[in-house]
Amino acid sequence: MRKVSIEMEDFLYEFYKKVGSGAGRTAGQVMSDMLFRFAGESSLRAIDQQKRKERWA
Repeated sequence: MRKVSIEMEDFLYEFYKKVGSGAGRTAGQVMSDMLFRFAGESSLRAIDQQKRKERWA
């Protein structure tokens, strides 16, 4: 597994830190989960749009 560093505003980090503390996870784990979910949802949306486009072609 690779490690990635990102820069963000302090208030945004604090938000993920608070979300993580409520779930027993670190801010990094929450951000990782969020990015993974976003990627999956974006992929599903792209597949759906392609299928709709093919139906109308």
